[in-house]
Amino acid sequence: MVPFRLDLPAAVLFGPGTLAELPGMTHRHGGRLFLLTGASWLERSGRLSSILATLGDSAIEHYACSAGEPTTDSVEEARRRARAFDPQAIIAIGGGSVLDTAKALSGVLGATDPIERFLEGIGGNLEIPGPGVPWIAVPTTAGTGAEVTRNAVLRLKDRGFKRSLRSPFLLAASVIVDPELTVDLPPRVTGTGGLDAITQLVEAHVSRKANAFTSSLVRGAFLPLLDALERLRDTPADIGLRTTASYGAFVSGIALANAGLGAAHGFAAGLGGMYDIPHGLLCAVFLPHVLEANAEAIRDRVAELADGRNGRTDPVQWLSAAVRRLLGLYGLPSDLRGFGVADERVPEIVERSAGSSMKGNPRDLGRDEQERIVRLALGIGA
Repeated sequence: MVPFRLDLPAAVLFGPGTLAELPGMTHRHGGRLFLLTGASWLERSGRLSSILATLGDSAIEHYACSAGEPTTDSVEEARRRARAFDPQAIIAIGGGSVLDTAKALSGVLGATDPIERFLEGIGGNLEIPGPGVPWIAVPTTAGTGAEVTRNAVLRLKDRGFKRSLRSPFLLAASVIVDPELTVDLPPRVTGTGGLDAITQLVEAHVSRKANAFTSSLVRGAFLPLLDALERLRDTPADIGLRTTASYGAFVSGIALANAGLGAAHGFAAGLGGMYDIPHGLLCAVFLPHVLEANAEAIRDRVAELADGRNGRTDPVQWLSAAVRRLLGLYGLPSDLRGFGVADERVPEIVERSAGSSMKGNPRDLGRDEQERIVRLALGIGA
């Protein structure tokens, strides 16, 4: 058996209605709470006022994160606000961007150095020195699994790339996964989030760092998530399907944090730092091409996930077709030609994709192979 290490939050509450446990969870940390949410969803849904009411007499500073993926600038702004408030705990209620903002904030709130100096791959990068302000993760989407990971992905807009803060000290103190919070998601958000989770489950299962623990979780979550996504487009209020999707995303976060990812996420990080394209869409568009490039090395592992569902079809081809079918079901493009990425930028995209995810790919992809995959994903031919 391959040796492995597990880093997990100390406490997880999962299931419909578990948001009701938030007040008791926060009281363990003190009465000064810095509440991070998305820009508008909680207000539109009417949930924010009810959440604030349940927190009683706690001193709360509410900070609405800007739309889009977090950047070093947006986290610096949140840090300025949080420092002025001096919280005893951070609560993050939102999608992956909100959770990553809280995660980064927890780790660097007490530091004086610029946030970018803590990012991987930056000259003179610093380590998170120790436990920071405890934070509580409450995801409102079923996709990134950011509630259980130990890294926060930030964009550096002026440099056009993404990098991670990464440390076991960034793990949430507590997690509440309440699938009821995902019922009102727009279809495209359900689709991109679910496909992100599918990609994370698959890549963690075939990664060079895959291990018995994470793979056992992945095998139990993959087909139920695939089936839930097939049905959620037409029955979005089905709480059973929402619970299955939330569980799949939750497991995908554990899997990627403890087994790594692969080339689809590598390319998504490289291209996503340059262009404002939804991360889940990037992963889903790249995944079939990456699967096909890795086919000889991963066929048996993908067959484990298919569990006979592929019939006589090659398991890699079956999975590639399933991903493309989901893209179409949710009205998402199967390639990225609509985002205006020029052919001459392909070599640069490959250069920017050489991060930790690419190193977990089950086989080394040559430069020509990588450029071919990028061109296929961009819809400009091989």
